[in-house]
Amino acid sequence: MITLDLTPKRPTISQVENAFQPAKEVSDPEKFAGRRDAVQQAYYGLIGEGSHIAVVGNRGIGKTSLARQISNLAVGDNDLLAKLGLAHDRKLDFLAVYFTCGESVKSSRDLLERLLTSKTCLADWIYEIPAASKAIRGYTPKVGGNLLGFEVGLSQEDKSEIERDSAMPNHSIDAVFTNVVAAIAGQGIAPDGILIVVDEFDQIEDPTGFASFLKSLATNSPKVKFCIVGVAQDIQNLMKEHLSSDRLFAGAIIPLPSMTPVELREIIMTAERSVGHYIAFEESAAERMVSLAQGHPYMIHLLGKYAFRHAFQADQRLITIEMVDETMRLIAERQSDPVLEGRYKKAVASSEQSEIVLKSLAETQAQQDNEIWTANAYKLALDQGVDNASQYVGQLVTDEYGSEIEKVRDRYYRFHDSLFAAYVRARPRLVAKI
Repeated sequence: MITLDLTPKRPTISQVENAFQPAKEVSDPEKFAGRRDAVQQAYYGLIGEGSHIAVVGNRGIGKTSLARQISNLAVGDNDLLAKLGLAHDRKLDFLAVYFTCGESVKSSRDLLERLLTSKTCLADWIYEIPAASKAIRGYTPKVGGNLLGFEVGLSQEDKSEIERDSAMPNHSIDAVFTNVVAAIAGQGIAPDGILIVVDEFDQIEDPTGFASFLKSLATNSPKVKFCIVGVAQDIQNLMKEHLSSDRLFAGAIIPLPSMTPVELREIIMTAERSVGHYIAFEESAAERMVSLAQGHPYMIHLLGKYAFRHAFQADQRLITIEMVDETMRLIAERQSDPVLEGRYKKAVASSEQSEIVLKSLAETQAQQDNEIWTANAYKLALDQGVDNASQYVGQLVTDEYGSEIEKVRDRYYRFHDSLFAAYVRARPRLVAKI
């Protein structure tokens, strides 16, 4: 008689550590949870001719993870479509590049220059394709010349051609970029064209001119498609810059709302499967995780990662609601997210009354639009002994206290960052109650 061993195999430390990923976007389709409608919109945006894609939403809501999936779809990986049961008739074949904006990218000109000169973007293709390398020589000295190594190993005839090109008036970066990508697309390397994903577009201080550039690009190089990822306000301002720029994103603007409890639970179940169910959450513990996350997948990944780690170290197979609460306390105490924790401490400023008001605001925000009616927040604060809550609200809108909230209209406020609001709700009290 054969006896089956139904005991789950103990996972490796690496498996436990990577079951949840708060520090990294989800690039593996198997670990990507929910967002069926968004994925479908993204696929239609990729196959639609002449349109660009915009992914918008709050911080920590999963924009970058979706952008990575869009990049996967663009190069023919249809695993996510199959997983979600979405209809598709072929594998796409784009040349896909991914770029994340940082502090050095301050304008649309900076962005285009970085896309041209970064080896992870277009630089290598420019070097390999003569028509593309010739096009970029018209923009000197910052992008052309030696920066991409075009003069290295060139014949005297080629060097003379460079000198003649350099003597010509410099072209604008828009024209050079258009000519370069048109030359690359014209090689037929990828039948569907070029997809350029620009993440954290909202970090660009001055995106002036980018909408007009996209408009001209659609006419002069229709095989090039951009996917812009950022906050909603920046994308809307981008579209308003040109009278018809809204058409460029028609049908392909993907707003990411808060994730549903079912979608957040899917993240937890996926993590449990990745460790062979060796570690699992009690039902009440999973519910607490979802409640604390307030629709933000980042919070699920943050809590889940440390809950798994502590359970594994203690050889605890089942995570309880008490363990989840303890994990949240340790996350705050050890500053596992130093940015959110630093903002929290700045807003609280070691004041018990300020902390009570801050938490009252977070706990009374409306689910639909995240607006906070001060009557509700003040009542909650009053129940905890603060009878001058308006004074502390006045402080929280100032830079000295982090300017974490803004006044929407009379008696209504809103957190600038919904992820921070979720952290405020989830974090245990910092200041001991007097």
